[in-house]
Amino acid sequence: MEKKPNIIVAGMCDTKYTELKFLAEEVRKAGGNVKILNCGCGHDVEWADISLSDVLAASGVSKEKVFQSPRSTAVQIVGEAGAVKIMEMYDQGEVDGIISWAGSMGTTTVTYLMRALPFGVPKIMMTDMASSDVSMWLGNKDIYIMNPTAEQGVNIVTKKMVANAAAAIVAMAKVGEINPEECRPLMAITAYGTTTQTVNRCSNYWNQKGWDTIIIHQVGTGATMEDLIRSGQITAIIDLTTGELTNNMYHSVYGTPKTWNGERVTAAADMGIPQIVVPGGLDQSAFGALSTLPQTYLDDFKKGVRKGYRDTNLPYIHNEGVTIMVPTLDEISQLSEYFAEKLNQTNGPTAFVIPMQGWSAYDQREELCTKERGWSEGNGDGPVWEPDDDEARWSRRATLMRKILKEKFSRENENLDLIIADMHIVDPEFGDLLNRIMTDMLEGKWKKGMYRDVPGVIA
Repeated sequence: MEKKPNIIVAGMCDTKYTELKFLAEEVRKAGGNVKILNCGCGHDVEWADISLSDVLAASGVSKEKVFQSPRSTAVQIVGEAGAVKIMEMYDQGEVDGIISWAGSMGTTTVTYLMRALPFGVPKIMMTDMASSDVSMWLGNKDIYIMNPTAEQGVNIVTKKMVANAAAAIVAMAKVGEINPEECRPLMAITAYGTTTQTVNRCSNYWNQKGWDTIIIHQVGTGATMEDLIRSGQITAIIDLTTGELTNNMYHSVYGTPKTWNGERVTAAADMGIPQIVVPGGLDQSAFGALSTLPQTYLDDFKKGVRKGYRDTNLPYIHNEGVTIMVPTLDEISQLSEYFAEKLNQTNGPTAFVIPMQGWSAYDQREELCTKERGWSEGNGDGPVWEPDDDEARWSRRATLMRKILKEKFSRENENLDLIIADMHIVDPEFGDLLNRIMTDMLEGKWKKGMYRDVPGVIA
């Protein structure tokens, strides 16, 4: 970018005027054109380039409503109006980057604006709240959180911090846009560590076929993936690991961000791009440390409502920060209903593939287990494995989901097919099946009812 980039310095101008003026001057020194946008909730100021009145006008809200509201309500009103205003400015070519310096209220308000901007637009939030849980401010966007060491005060310490941040936002804004013609088409593949074998098999296959693959770890970033699909940047998806849905069910810290307004497993169906959906990881939920597990869930393990690990009556500990929650059959029913609701109206080729022998490395019977498959031989069944009462090689969860989806999936929608595979999710043959389906979709050969002659696929 040869011209000076347009940088928005946003913040609560009624309380952080010294800090924001200093930040704006440092951005100018670094080579940016600056506009100061007021997100204050206390009173308007004359020196801001974009006044609070201008911000609120974008949503048709009066200043009086803000000033008369409780602080939390005022922050939300100003933040939502600011999100509308910043997008108006972005659409007019007036925003190449945004930066702020704030405490908790200012961080909450300004990140509304940052989350509204598209991926790739530089966003730096300097906040003394950086050492806390910042997920509510990040949402699913690419916001750089920086610790300026102090909420306010221009001094020998903060001057250097602010100068660094100002130089960074200008440098990032000068990068400009990536030329899409210089990039290969992008396919998303969703992942857990416990589905890695098939993730890698699919990724390697498509990389060799001339695609780039973006591996989306299912710890909240599925929200980012859904938005990237809607923006047109991801044009095919193997949604191998939909385990985020169980994370959301239990309000896990690894679920989709609470500030995100979308829904998982909807974007590809709405946009009509080729998609394969698999219940990978739905046998488990990545919860936080064991000490954070609510007592009601612990009681479920003690009572056998949820399968405990061996004879402990406790969940399996993945690592010190992740405890493996186990869904009940009722919850699997709810998830099955969710898939039917979201996919029945799909606008593009969609295959839902159920691996009957298990949905993750933790969901496999003892005779399958090896170190290479993610659960070492000699340790017994995987920690969440529950065999079907009638067919011991199959998971009881898979049997239940198969029954529900056969009833609930639309028979009229020729874009949607249910494929039952007598395979485990980490079997090489399962990855090969997914690659074959996606190849046919991309080549326009796919249609409902195919693959019943493939070994392992159940008619």
